[in-house]
Amino acid sequence: MAYTRLIVLVIMFEVLITAVAGLGVYFGFSIFPYFQSQATGSAVQTVGFNATIPLYMPSLSDLKIPYTYLQSGAQAWGITAFLVSATIIGLQSFVRGMYLGGLKSWVLNRKIVPLVTCGRRYFGDMAAWSIFQSVIGTFIVFLAAAFSPVGLVLMIALLFYSLTPYLTVLQNITFSDALAKAPRMFRRYFGTMLPLALLAMLCTLVISLFRSLTPPWGYAVPLFAYACIGTLLIGELMRKLAAKLLLDGEQVQDHPQDQTLGEIRPRRMVNATIVLLVPLLIAAGIFAVSGKHLSAFEMRSKKQFDGISYTTNFSDVFYASSQKYTAYEWQTSDYSIAISLPDLSGDQKPDELRGIADITWQVNEEIRTVNGNSTQIDVKPIMRKSRLMYRLVRETASNGSFYYSSMRGSASILQGGERMREPLSIQIMVSGDGSHIFAMQYPARFGIAQVFRVSDDGRFLIPGTSQMNPMDFHAYWFTAEQSTENLLDLLAAKNKPNDIATINRAYLALACALQEGDGRMVISLLETMRHAGVSVKAPDWDERTWTNNLHDRYKGASLQMTLDLLTKAGVQGSYESKELLDKSDEKVGVYRFEVPFPDGMLPITYTESKNDGKLLSLNVLD
Repeated sequence: MAYTRLIVLVIMFEVLITAVAGLGVYFGFSIFPYFQSQATGSAVQTVGFNATIPLYMPSLSDLKIPYTYLQSGAQAWGITAFLVSATIIGLQSFVRGMYLGGLKSWVLNRKIVPLVTCGRRYFGDMAAWSIFQSVIGTFIVFLAAAFSPVGLVLMIALLFYSLTPYLTVLQNITFSDALAKAPRMFRRYFGTMLPLALLAMLCTLVISLFRSLTPPWGYAVPLFAYACIGTLLIGELMRKLAAKLLLDGEQVQDHPQDQTLGEIRPRRMVNATIVLLVPLLIAAGIFAVSGKHLSAFEMRSKKQFDGISYTTNFSDVFYASSQKYTAYEWQTSDYSIAISLPDLSGDQKPDELRGIADITWQVNEEIRTVNGNSTQIDVKPIMRKSRLMYRLVRETASNGSFYYSSMRGSASILQGGERMREPLSIQIMVSGDGSHIFAMQYPARFGIAQVFRVSDDGRFLIPGTSQMNPMDFHAYWFTAEQSTENLLDLLAAKNKPNDIATINRAYLALACALQEGDGRMVISLLETMRHAGVSVKAPDWDERTWTNNLHDRYKGASLQMTLDLLTKAGVQGSYESKELLDKSDEKVGVYRFEVPFPDGMLPITYTESKNDGKLLSLNVLD
């Protein structure tokens, strides 16, 4: 039962760190020294293994297991991070004193002593060791980054002082005395400790393999296993160290000072409560590691917005432009988001937006069908309602406007009943006035920096086309009232970075620009063709006239029809050319295709060389 009390203490502290790590992601502060054990993405399954030696008290950070499945983003240091980190280090020192003091009394004399009293007794020395370890460790990290050999030497040197906390507790000496004795004791007892260290590395290697389990078991199983086995290993180390100290004539003090600790007589009810705390604390850890405890801070009413979806693809124009022209495929369904946003219509805007949102969207899930002795696995998009945690940081667009983004903040999918095919990440963007809300869902294994783009005025999310697998990047657009004007404005903003690398097949980019109602892009493409020597016949209109003409063609059309037509620019096979045989010859082909609009077709005729595919002439609206 003595070990059970200590295991409960370890799990309780780890669960506390888990909860605080989630708060750090939500409120934007990092925790030293646990910031390296926070996830940097939403990939909540970790592969690989890690062999280590538990020192002073088992910790998930030893096994490189994240304390939260939330995407932490960049490290955030400031006064809040300093105060929280100082509090955590102080609490860790107190708990470590409780742990080692209780372990010492049981290992040496089979006594169960009050742990809080042990914490008070050893708090100062444990705090001194924590500060010493943190300062030297930070110095080693910076030095290793500049000159790794020196950092490695200092890391090995620090290992010689690793017995300091054990000597402090076993011999009841001060931190400074223990620090002075530690190197000599380490060299003397190295042979005795080596087999136990190898056993510890073997045990932790096996435990670390469990972190590849699906959530939340990749957190829960190592937490329980390491708390139990790590406590047994540390207890055995203290027993061997005490025995060696006594053989060498060193003093291992258990009295008279330790008599003041008293002894606790075990009671059945207390023992049963302690045992019951283990599964309860594990359940609390599972709840906290997923970030669900953050719902306690979401007390504001939410407003629901309907939405539409759009994705990039390997479209015809993407290939024809040598991957320089992005177009979208649009989809409607019962997409929606319920979110709480402050009033952003005024000049004074907050620096950050945070909260919990409920989103209804599509998630690719595995559907298993059992037929006799065989199992068929299909991946299908399923409508799901998910919960999102977000912390959006105010950003400045190219024209000086403000918008909010999770790129420097954080956004995560809180785990629910989804059976995702793979771990997913999410980025959220909100326009400066709060009228447009965007969410981008993508596999956590992919990067987002090259895909996530915002319009110059900060109103729209205009994703680029991923070179890896663009169909896996799904953008969702939520607004109070969707309109054709908004759609065409977004497409015009999307086209600003678009370009063509070659004149050949440039008529496809022109067809997309016409389909998307972008007069500026139409004029730019026509001028590029003329400068390349292509004979162009088109109305002599300016940008506004082209834009108005193309926008007028969508007037009166339903949203669904508009999206269906706009999708033709973002897929393959939409603009099939038909050769005009009566006008073609052996060297030059004359072709014609039509760009569909609600009010009819817009024809494009072009000629190109049959030898090298060079575009020779183009006629719009003939």
